[in-house]
Amino acid sequence: MRTAITTLAMTGILALLPPSAAAAEKPQEKAAKPSASWILNDEEYFERPGLSVLVFHDTYPEGKQGGIEIIQHGERVAAVGDVRLEPAPGQWGELPIAGKRLVNRAVNRAEVPLRFEKEGIEYRIRVEPDGDALCVTVDLARPLPAEFVGRVGFNLELFPTAYFGKSYHLGRTDGVFSRQGNGPCEKDGPDMRPAVLAEGPIFVAAAEDPLRRLTIESLSGDLRFIDGRSTQSHGWFLVRSIIPAGTTTGAVRWKITPNAVPDWRRPPVIGISQVGYHPQQDKRAVIELDPRTTSLGEVTLLKVDPEKGPVPVLKRPLVGWGRFLRYDYALFDFTAVREPGIYVIRYGDAQTSPFRISPEIYRRDVWQPTLETFLPVQMCHVRVIDRGRIWHGACHLDDALQAPPNLDLAFIEGYKQGSVTETPLAADQYIPGLNMGGWHDAADHDLAAGAQAWATMLLALSRETFGLDTDQTTVDPGRRNVVLHVPDGKPDILQQVVHGVENLLTGYRVAGHSFAGISDSSLEQYGTLGEPSALTDNRIFDPSLGIDEVKGDRSGRRDDRYAFTNRDSGMEYSAVAALAASSRVLRGFDDPLARECLATAVKAWEFEQSHPPVRQPNPYVPDRADTQEVLATVELLITTREPRFAEHLKTLLPVIEAQVEEVGWAAVRALPIVQDEEFSKRLGLILSRYATKLKKDLVKTPYGVPFEPRVWGVTWDIQEYAVRQYFLHRAFPRDFDRENLLRVLNYVLGCHPASSTSLVSAVGAQSMTVAYGINLSDWTHIPGGGISGPSLIRPDFPELKEPFPFLWQQAEYVLTGAATYVFTVLAADRLLGETPSGGGGGAPH
Repeated sequence: MRTAITTLAMTGILALLPPSAAAAEKPQEKAAKPSASWILNDEEYFERPGLSVLVFHDTYPEGKQGGIEIIQHGERVAAVGDVRLEPAPGQWGELPIAGKRLVNRAVNRAEVPLRFEKEGIEYRIRVEPDGDALCVTVDLARPLPAEFVGRVGFNLELFPTAYFGKSYHLGRTDGVFSRQGNGPCEKDGPDMRPAVLAEGPIFVAAAEDPLRRLTIESLSGDLRFIDGRSTQSHGWFLVRSIIPAGTTTGAVRWKITPNAVPDWRRPPVIGISQVGYHPQQDKRAVIELDPRTTSLGEVTLLKVDPEKGPVPVLKRPLVGWGRFLRYDYALFDFTAVREPGIYVIRYGDAQTSPFRISPEIYRRDVWQPTLETFLPVQMCHVRVIDRGRIWHGACHLDDALQAPPNLDLAFIEGYKQGSVTETPLAADQYIPGLNMGGWHDAADHDLAAGAQAWATMLLALSRETFGLDTDQTTVDPGRRNVVLHVPDGKPDILQQVVHGVENLLTGYRVAGHSFAGISDSSLEQYGTLGEPSALTDNRIFDPSLGIDEVKGDRSGRRDDRYAFTNRDSGMEYSAVAALAASSRVLRGFDDPLARECLATAVKAWEFEQSHPPVRQPNPYVPDRADTQEVLATVELLITTREPRFAEHLKTLLPVIEAQVEEVGWAAVRALPIVQDEEFSKRLGLILSRYATKLKKDLVKTPYGVPFEPRVWGVTWDIQEYAVRQYFLHRAFPRDFDRENLLRVLNYVLGCHPASSTSLVSAVGAQSMTVAYGINLSDWTHIPGGGISGPSLIRPDFPELKEPFPFLWQQAEYVLTGAATYVFTVLAADRLLGETPSGGGGGAPH
């Protein structure tokens, strides 16, 4: 993976610094041990200098995390080594069930029992050292059933960008790993499969590159080399052995030898905000270090002079923080530097991208790409044009058909329709009025109501809290036309709020409650990314017409999306909160719509109060109705000032206490209206306890954010936390320091594990310009989209693969992440434009 810093030749450093300073800045490292032996460590994976081999530590093979994984010189080069039922399974391929990993330290062995339950295939995978190699053995409990002979094999997938342009050799075939998946493909019954590109007993990848050389030798039959991208856009290269008929013990035996460079050290990663800093905020670079670094040396802040170039302004010893996951971390505090200008940080051979210190730092080119490009591009049911290009045409104008009862699309985000429709419509009948508003979520085109509601509410709060009124986008709902970077005299953020509430209101207009969402009706449609207007014919399905027959706005082509229409109490309260907040900001902009929002919100709240709660799980539908009830009650109270909402909020204090991290921020916004001494006192005590716990949690990582590493990156979660921290800081500034929010923004803009890349495309000196959006197959980005960020390869490897768009758990955009990001940037600018809070006294570092 790239480390997102510029590596300088040592001669360049000596030319820029005095000899003594250059020597002091170079981090000192332990001498490499000559032993090449593998160690089965306390985390139960094999390691030696420069190498790690994981044995079923991860459980997300559909996302290329799991099975046997190889980390070579800081890059995860191979993954999901396991038995598969097909040559190159895609995201929805059949997966085995893995048992508990068994470790025998006496013989230096790890093994895992697995089974394909439906197919009746049981096996074990054993991994044990053999000199420089690791031996991988597949033992079957019984021979393969006849129908699987010749089809089932052991696969190991190779990460594409690690090998682009490098050589491979297998048998009598040699070649270069291609940038494009070019096939060929072969028919396999009704399906297609990638052709075998080479066969032989020994596969060697990147023989010319000591950092990437990988040798695989089969002791049980020939290997096959396949390009999985030939049939799946997110596929990887893979090496495969077919399991022979009649075999059990030793059905597959491989010797895998990843080359190790003994004196290799991972270059330091200097984590900074790629945008820069306000003079009044805390400024700390977090430096990620190879764990064999022993002497930290010094780090230098340099100001970039237009004539002299980088000039040192601050030099000090690097301060160690400790171990986090597999790396060591150190901090460089330059808070005292407040003079506006362009700066870089230099440590050893590493230097950051240039960044600014300026009181205007968050006012231009930070939130604008998100509001002015990403959100308009995600708008559904409209055409989006941008300076000579069309992002997409008006799409899904045939929304939507009534999802049939008991339909379970587990493979499509998990959408489910209950046993009844809860609408006046029958199964597969067209529901009028649903082709309005809403934003696509990520590269997928579904409209999940929970995401629509949360994004709409956040945009409304951004307008209300910060008075945002910029205008750079033309939105013409009547013509279903959106033109970027052409003002139309209306605040962009209000037009986005309108687009959100128009979608939220559709279910109420049809059936009196919110719908769970609208989604593709087939896996083929769901898996087709790119131009959304081409996914359907935009004509309403009419079963009386032939498949190619068209009459007006109707056709016989069954490609319309499904609406999932069950009521859920948590979703109702979430929609109530969004509609109530939106009604406030739409007053004076669109008064009829504002009145409809508020009337709908009040009616829905009253209905939920007088009926038993119902739970109908669906994507983005909130898990807890009681927390959403708090949010809805607060928004209605702020909007109407009616005493009944204040009285009801008091009864919800036990929920607020139990879920203070989720709803405490909303409760404090109601304090000036409730004006109840006992309520205020109890809420203050609840928040004080939460603040004490939070301070302890924030020191668990060097980044000072509530970061619990997991399969998915945490960016969107901590941005939600930042929104909450803004309101908590406003109400209780002594308990909740403003730096809690600012550290989140630093994380998002580059100060995070694995690299120092801004996680918002086209924001900052170095950002994610290859990401998982509608244009992911073009290996590019949507300006202003925020990705999920570094994920955890269990147990301890933080990873952000770049440039690579196909790992959604790292590189995917989502709608709600855009809305929380806009709010967070605006909040940072507001807080820093006010009286300083004392240099961030609550900082946990």
